[in-house]
Amino acid sequence: MHSLNRAIAVAAITFGASLIGMALQWVVPADVLTASKGSVGAMVGLVTLLLALVLGLLVFTAFSVFTTQRDEAYSLGPMVAEVDLALELYGPEAAGGRVGLRSALQRSRARFFGDSERGPQPFTFEEMRTIFLSQNSFFDSLKPATEAQKGLVATARDQVRKLADTQMLMARQLANPFPPHVLTVVICWASALFLGNGLVAPLNTVTVLAHLAGAVSIAIAIFLMLELSHPYTGLIRLSPDGIDRVIEILAKADRKETAR
Repeated sequence: MHSLNRAIAVAAITFGASLIGMALQWVVPADVLTASKGSVGAMVGLVTLLLALVLGLLVFTAFSVFTTQRDEAYSLGPMVAEVDLALELYGPEAAGGRVGLRSALQRSRARFFGDSERGPQPFTFEEMRTIFLSQNSFFDSLKPATEAQKGLVATARDQVRKLADTQMLMARQLANPFPPHVLTVVICWASALFLGNGLVAPLNTVTVLAHLAGAVSIAIAIFLMLELSHPYTGLIRLSPDGIDRVIEILAKADRKETAR
């Protein structure tokens, strides 16, 4: 709901700016307003163009963040399946690796979907070192006796490294999806636009409603931008059903191996 609250604040600010512009009509002399309409209209047109370009670009960028996270999340499934299959074909000696794979997925699930307020946090340097050391320790402990087992170990090691690298990249991409203060600049432009338009607009109910509709439209664009740039929190978010299903399948496989 954080994005919704910020969008409501944006609507209030921009609509308030238009009301201030309309109120200034009672203060500024009529002849000054008449003489300045051309200049004010030109500046309003310039700000409108800038706002439309930047706001459209930001929404598109946020949508790209959302789709990139979705596609990268989809790519993890085949990697997990290939690692699990390689460890299963290797034999009982690699059973610990399959348990570790499931534990790693559970930690990833908690990292990306567990914090509904902040969303996924980037991996620290210490976490990355620990992950790579544990991977190397496990694969170095395996002693493949045949060429087939050597191939399975190479395949699993390669896919596990790709799996970790992809998740680290996904977390880093969400750390700062937009440059600082971009949203502040957009709100300032929108406020200037509504202030200038309110200054030269006729004072009637239709004008006020039109400005209100415009303010709501700006707020919806900001809401979409904020929601799409944080795909694991908020109202518009990715579903954890896929990773939950994979964890469930791996857990069933572990129970079958234990029963044997």
